[in-house]
Amino acid sequence: MDQFVNTQLFITLFRWLAPLSLATFILSLIIIPLIIARLSINCFINISRKKEPARLSGTSIAFLLFRNIGGIFFLTAGFAMLFLPGQGLLTILIGLLLLTFPGKQTMINFLIAKPSLQHSLDWIRKKTGKPPFIWP
Repeated sequence: MDQFVNTQLFITLFRWLAPLSLATFILSLIIIPLIIARLSINCFINISRKKEPARLSGTSIAFLLFRNIGGIFFLTAGFAMLFLPGQGLLTILIGLLLLTFPGKQTMINFLIAKPSLQHSLDWIRKKTGKPPFIWP
């Protein structure tokens, strides 16, 4: 009986995870290049500059909340793509760019210091007809 229950559980889990894995893979192939192409050429230089804290209005709080929710989504999806098919590190980098938290610059500098990630980002920019990034 235990073997039957485990088999049914496996089948049910597979029916959910297989389409989810395929969907994240296809979405990552479509969305990630679009986001990378829209980034400015010097976005990794500009992110290291300190900005003055601004007064928050209702609209800016809503935008900040939406941006952080999107960042959490991309960060979670990127972590999942490390084990599932997809562009995990690129998705994690996009998630980190969207999030607002202390230590953000240190984490981004750690990721963009990897030559393989820089090459991947510049390759995507080249394929979309954009110039490569300026790296710090």
